[in-house]
Amino acid sequence: MLLIREGLVIKRYNYVDKKICREYECIDLRGEGLLVPGFIDLHVHLRGLENSYKEDEETGTKAAVHGGFTAVVDMPNTMPKIDNVFALRRKLNALKTMSYTDYGIYLSPPSDKDELLNMLIHEGVVGVKIFPQDLHHIPKVAEAFKDLTTKDNRRRIIIVHAENPLMLSECDAGRRYICRPIESELSVLNILKNYAEPWIYIHITHVTNLLTLTLAKNYGFTVDTCPHYLYLDSSNEKEMGCTAKVNPPLRSRSTRLMLLNFVNKFDAITSDHAPHSEEEKLKDFSTCPSGISSIDVMGSLMLNLIHKGVIDLVDVINLLSKGPARILGLRRWGCLYEGCLASYTVVDLDNELCVDPQKFSSKAKLTPYKTMRLRGSVKATVIRGCLVHKDNHIVEKPRAMPITAFAR
Repeated sequence: MLLIREGLVIKRYNYVDKKICREYECIDLRGEGLLVPGFIDLHVHLRGLENSYKEDEETGTKAAVHGGFTAVVDMPNTMPKIDNVFALRRKLNALKTMSYTDYGIYLSPPSDKDELLNMLIHEGVVGVKIFPQDLHHIPKVAEAFKDLTTKDNRRRIIIVHAENPLMLSECDAGRRYICRPIESELSVLNILKNYAEPWIYIHITHVTNLLTLTLAKNYGFTVDTCPHYLYLDSSNEKEMGCTAKVNPPLRSRSTRLMLLNFVNKFDAITSDHAPHSEEEKLKDFSTCPSGISSIDVMGSLMLNLIHKGVIDLVDVINLLSKGPARILGLRRWGCLYEGCLASYTVVDLDNELCVDPQKFSSKAKLTPYKTMRLRGSVKATVIRGCLVHKDNHIVEKPRAMPITAFAR
């Protein structure tokens, strides 16, 4: 039994004291499943602003809590792009008022270093996202990070989409991995190694293969991958078309199986939830947008790997909670002792579900996981003591907070 006040565990009991429930609101989750540290998604696209027809901060974070996530970090390739203070403040306000999870946000690097410095000090800003077209901004971002090390003690990360744009082209469905080769990922890592300094924390996101994982770890970077690189390959892209189109691309079956064997060597698993409208995803493959909708079932996708013999529950906790918390510099996230932040995910390892996108909270209903049977489900999501989600229903909206408040 945990006594929680203002989102923190203030006392832990090894028994149930019914007298306490006369003075405090009590939530009994003993029959629901296993309580584990709250899941954190380092890489989501909540869209919003002028792209709210695809997804918004409310629907995206409702989908996240169904997937078991207690916090998410949003990407800045919105409309308008988060590369100026005005757009950043609009986005942070939307997250504060609409989010059902705690939240953070990455920036797109602006052209002006002073503008970047002004943006980086905002509460909720986790770091800077480097897309392939932004590689030339890395020296400026590194200088800004160095300037800020003397002003506060917040960790900020550079999260990198590692594909060299000079090595990319496009191919037909089922062959994109040929036109966006593994060498393009390795090339970016060789550029980034020149910026490995104590004040720069570099994270490589949505890695598709074992070579990139190995080289990134050798350079001292943290690394994540996504469920679609573990479950899907180029044959699914050929069969499903744009529903399975994503950047970096799905690779060959042999590459996928090799990656699957080493999944517990990653620092985190992220969804890269990238929603689009059905009309957009049903366009011709050459013109339709990349992105996979998955966050509603992320918890089940990872728990299902336990029953496939790929990982165990400790790995799931490391990849979805403890690893992301370490990367973000979060303290006492989801533990059970005094002073811990009371954010938890309750999981049932044996409950089976058949993926039905029409039950998604996300606006993006087209997903390559449709009709897939998964063993393991999220039964409840608790955010700083607030029961937000239980048995596939939203119970209460929490007072969403920026995760940077917990990183000091």
